[in-house]
Amino acid sequence: MSLPSAETVLKTLNPSDKPKQRAPEKRSERFLEQSFIIKKGNPSVHALNLLERYNETEDLNLCVFGQKVEAAKNKVILLLGATGSGKTTLINAMTNYILGVKWEDRYRFKLINEVTNKSQAESQTSKVTSYELYNQPGFQIPYSLTIVDTPGFGDTRGIEQDKMITKQIKSFLCNPLGIKHIDAVCFVIQASLARLSPAQKYIFDSILSIFGKDMAENIMVMVTFADGSDIPSLEAIKAANMPCNKNKKGQPTHFSFNNSALYAQTTVPCDSEKLN
Repeated sequence: MSLPSAETVLKTLNPSDKPKQRAPEKRSERFLEQSFIIKKGNPSVHALNLLERYNETEDLNLCVFGQKVEAAKNKVILLLGATGSGKTTLINAMTNYILGVKWEDRYRFKLINEVTNKSQAESQTSKVTSYELYNQPGFQIPYSLTIVDTPGFGDTRGIEQDKMITKQIKSFLCNPLGIKHIDAVCFVIQASLARLSPAQKYIFDSILSIFGKDMAENIMVMVTFADGSDIPSLEAIKAANMPCNKNKKGQPTHFSFNNSALYAQTTVPCDSEKLN
């Protein structure tokens, strides 16, 4: 008499005998291990761990998040904006999207965690900084992304400061440690702005002089503080004849963001009490 095969040996488990399974980890939760908490609350705020490569001879910084994957494609975007346009918060919002953070999650991340005593009338960013986000499991995009952040122009220090910013950008683009290409230039502007300031026109013309008018199709508009449907700044861009990518209706290709919502605290204490 032979023993029964493995396929015929059955065991019925009572519901109480079944092992308890841990709830599946959210894809974005893995990045909590690559960050440190800077603000408790709901949501809590965590600064990403960055490897910083500082070049003392140049006005630029290079920061890296994650491990480089040689086979991964890399896209590069350059952000320009006036002082107070919300550029830093926009970059942090983009980072949270890339890391897969959802609105209902009880945590947020910061790629840029600036601690400064500067006023809102003075640019919070002092140097051109390249943030390299190397693609890794959990990313919502199938490539690595380099975000080039630039100092805000049009602050209280005047046109000479704007000229220095333009010089910094040129220096960064020509630096051996800099970038090899740019996929998009993102012009950050507040939704409520009725017309472009002379400083905004100056810096934009300066950037076009660096890249040439052929770059116009790669220029996108990022509208910040857009908490309504009306965006006067789009008409301001059209009135200024600013070359940029346009949609089928002839409107500047743009993306809208509500800056105030990203780190807004909620009173919902736990998952079971979330509103539908």
